Amino acid sequence: MRIAVGGLEHEASSFIPKPTALEAFNNMSRSGDEMRRMGEANDIIDGLVRGVRETGMTLVPLYWAFANSGGLCSQETYEILKERLLKPLRAAMPVDGVLLSLHGAFSAQGLDDADGDILGAVREIIGPSCPMIAVNDFHSNISRTMAHAADALIVERTYPHTDMAERGMDAARLISRVVKGEVRPTMAFRPLPLFWAASRMITDEQPMKAAVDELNRLLAMPEVLSASISVGYQWADSSVVGASVVVVTDNNPVHAQEIADSYARWIWERRELWQREPLDPVRALEIGKATGRYPIILADQADNPGGGAPGDSTEVLRLFVEKNLQDAAVLYLVDPESVERAKRTGVGGIGKFQAGGKSHPLLGPPLPLTAEVLALSDGHFVYDGPMYAGRDEYLGDSALIRQGGLNVILISEMVQPMDLAFPRKLGLDCRHLRYICVKSTGHFRSGFGPIAGSIFNVDAQGLLTQDFKRLPFGRLGRKVYPMDPGAEVDWSVGVESC
Repeated sequence: MRIAVGGLEHEASSFIPKPTALEAFNNMSRSGDEMRRMGEANDIIDGLVRGVRETGMTLVPLYWAFANSGGLCSQETYEILKERLLKPLRAAMPVDGVLLSLHGAFSAQGLDDADGDILGAVREIIGPSCPMIAVNDFHSNISRTMAHAADALIVERTYPHTDMAERGMDAARLISRVVKGEVRPTMAFRPLPLFWAASRMITDEQPMKAAVDELNRLLAMPEVLSASISVGYQWADSSVVGASVVVVTDNNPVHAQEIADSYARWIWERRELWQREPLDPVRALEIGKATGRYPIILADQADNPGGGAPGDSTEVLRLFVEKNLQDAAVLYLVDPESVERAKRTGVGGIGKFQAGGKSHPLLGPPLPLTAEVLALSDGHFVYDGPMYAGRDEYLGDSALIRQGGLNVILISEMVQPMDLAFPRKLGLDCRHLRYICVKSTGHFRSGFGPIAGSIFNVDAQGLLTQDFKRLPFGRLGRKVYPMDPGAEVDWSVGVESC
């Protein structure tokens, strides 16, 4: 059984002015023998490769590329990437099946639903009878086009995403059963006009844990091959944005739709639970100090590079300086200019920095710091997990600087902190800190959760605000909750896949 494996992963925001360049994808891409050597890291593509290997199928490597979240790429960049995926597939035909790693929130300039376009293009090559399964991010915007093109869509079940390789292996095991003729997947999809607050997505905490428990109940049904919930990626202005439910049954599309709608109703009836009032950073610090559980971690979610934000907002940094906090750190501040100044200053030297606030007027102004350079790095390291455990990462030239009791890690690439590996490489042991600001929304919990005393998702100024009414949406094409409390689901329209 020859199974083609590849993918294109990007989470794209139409509210980020800087486009994502082709180079960003080139920095994290694999093909040919490089893909054959994959299978050990905790991400989707490695799970797909490992699953194909362990089920005894033959891997046909295509092309896989990943770019950190950011602005829309150009149409030219998108077409280049798509052709890199499709060209080896055409050459490899015929294949017995296709497995794809797709984020599910990929857009390009002039193309809202790049994931749907990719699935449709692959379907044209392989024909209607060849099975195709894609694995998507928990924050995917699943479209009707995606659901109709694929035989099954599988979504990660955890946030932080600690189950990426596991879901990839699920997809490989399922396609093995399909190719052997043991099952015939029939998929149903139900979109919801719902925007989910990021701090209510954490899957091991209530109220999200209840939604996961309900999902697990569906997965235990013998007729269900797969079931998923996607909470959506809200910072893209298009009609496909929002939460959704996908259910795959064995040769029973009507039952798949019944189960999908039942679960979707359960979620919709509880839509108020998936929202959260804004929390000011000053108030969060007060609450943290009152409870006395250290370290206090403030998640600067509106400036999260993991969602595409620039990562150089100075509001929380300024607060830490004004409060003269000791044993404190800001992780990470994306500021290549300050990194260069740190390199010129040298380890052990004292330099004057204009930190952050350079990418957008909303995120500044820069903050003057007189700081000692404690360490310099080329930005290469390996995550120690559990999320992305074993995966190489590159933050660009980086530096650790300190003013008084405040440590700041400066990086050059837009990457969010997810575990303790990189701070530790620079000599900063986060376990001994009392105050930590992370430019992240939820993934930092993978590595920082075990050491945290208390965690607060704060609403500082940023381009990825959780106050969705402040975002300049113009193309949603429908009322969406919570921006419009009168939003409704049209349950009369069936959307089971062909």
